[in-house]
Amino acid sequence: MTIVPLVKVSLVGILNDKEKVLEAAQSFGVFHLVPLASAQKDLEAVPPGLGREAVEALRWLVDCATQRRPVTVPDEFDLEKVVDATLKNRKALKECRDRLAQLDNRIQDVEPWGEFSFSELAEVGDNRLWFYVVPAGKLKLIDPSDKIIEIVHQDKYRSYIVLLSPEEPPVNSMPVPRVHFGALSLSELRRRSEQSAIELEELELERQSLTKWRYVLAQNLAAARDRSARNRAALETADKERVFVLQAWARRDLVNEIRDLATDLGIAAVFDEITDKDKPPTLLENTHAMEGGENLVEFYQTPGYRDWDPSAIVYVSFIVFFGMIMTDAGYGLLLLLVLFLFRKRFAGSELGKRMLRMSTWLMISTAAFGVATGSYFGVTPPEGSFLAHLKILDLKDVQTMMKITLTIGVVHIVLANLMRAVHEKTPSGRFQPVGWSFVALGGLSTFLGQGTFFASVGPACVVAGLLVVGFFGSDRKVDSVKAGGLRIFDGFTALARIVNIFSDVLSYMRLFALGLAAASLAETINSLSGQLNQSVPGIGILIAILVLAIGHAINIGLGLIAGCVHGLRLNVIEFFNWGLKDEGTPFRPFKKEETRL
Repeated sequence: MTIVPLVKVSLVGILNDKEKVLEAAQSFGVFHLVPLASAQKDLEAVPPGLGREAVEALRWLVDCATQRRPVTVPDEFDLEKVVDATLKNRKALKECRDRLAQLDNRIQDVEPWGEFSFSELAEVGDNRLWFYVVPAGKLKLIDPSDKIIEIVHQDKYRSYIVLLSPEEPPVNSMPVPRVHFGALSLSELRRRSEQSAIELEELELERQSLTKWRYVLAQNLAAARDRSARNRAALETADKERVFVLQAWARRDLVNEIRDLATDLGIAAVFDEITDKDKPPTLLENTHAMEGGENLVEFYQTPGYRDWDPSAIVYVSFIVFFGMIMTDAGYGLLLLLVLFLFRKRFAGSELGKRMLRMSTWLMISTAAFGVATGSYFGVTPPEGSFLAHLKILDLKDVQTMMKITLTIGVVHIVLANLMRAVHEKTPSGRFQPVGWSFVALGGLSTFLGQGTFFASVGPACVVAGLLVVGFFGSDRKVDSVKAGGLRIFDGFTALARIVNIFSDVLSYMRLFALGLAAASLAETINSLSGQLNQSVPGIGILIAILVLAIGHAINIGLGLIAGCVHGLRLNVIEFFNWGLKDEGTPFRPFKKEETRL
């Protein structure tokens, strides 16, 4: 885990060659550009020639369930025509789906009435047909003596009644309001539904046919975004008469390659070392196994360039914390199976592959802690069994679990302080974290070592740590009485953080609390399911299975949310609070967009 050393690069060339240099720099893909002039803020990521319509068209084609083989080298490709046809297909297909759903609903409403065709008014004595759906319990409230009514259909719960009358009957003449039958007969509705279904199939086939252009369309969009990025970069260079200067940050180990690039382009490359006034971006670099930690770190805060890279520690601790919160072997193995079945969904990008690796470790951690606590979908293995022998932790043993979680919290915070002490350069920056480490370890020794030798050593460590923190409260030079007073004030100000370290260590209690809550909820779900099975003979087993499935699904969902939120929060709040000093900006390379589908 490291923060990659950078240098400042200035590329100087002839103004007429700027477009060529920008394109070469974008293809090289290693520069983080430094604006030397104010660019127009309303530059769009996609130029007006393509616009949002092309993006929407591509998304519509990529989301199609059935894909055709993509055309990669087209003989002829009309971008506007393909985008227009795709968007028309999307609009027509959505309208057809809505129409078909409305017709199907209308058919369900009309079917109980049977086949009706409305005659001319003169043929039925100028009478009109009025339709009512009357519940069985209200049928006796109808007085047939003054009405011409006909029950056309009747089931166990309701009657479908047609009333003949020249005018709409009064509201109080029937026990329920009338229903609107509509002008279309049942046969006409079915005919239109069939036509819409055929039209829907044709539109789906048209969409499938258009998917062959998805790769070419994505290439055009990527090229358009690249062109837009170059246009923006061109506005941010320093131009003077016939010369331009493009400034950027780049990796120190690529200096020779950049010189070769400049030689090939016929431009000058000037390299400057980073000064104290510079604020370079932060480029994190980790091993293949720990790359996911970079995403976790940058999700909340990118460390400053002069700070240190916490990616590996955050990655490992997040996996451990997540497993402690979910803490069920059944859940972990089930989600591992789900990840295996959907593994191809993650293969489309490097980020997806990182997330798959991290998710796999999260589920392994969940399963491991589930085995250690003896929880398998909330079921505890029977005494004497092999799985029972693997149980080494009891979540209901509050004292033991408190000691474990507090120890984890202290170790985590001490590690953050020690890493900060190693990378700081001032006496205050180095010794204050060491002092707080003594305070945390001393407090833990006092708590864990009650009745032992450590109980007396712990308070001494706490006092020694506080003295170190107070003495190295700042780097202010004591060259006068006033400076000495300010140095003492700085020391007391630094000591005020004792409240923070106490509360931050206690925050790790959430690992135990959330793990116990998840296990207790799983047991409750199992107990409720068993009671339903016993109290409702026959169908009770189906209800019990349904309760089990829904209950454990909810518990898994809550566990995933809690594991992600609180597992990450302990890293980015408590850990970063003690381990990192500055917040930086991420390194964003000026490079061409890759075409992925």
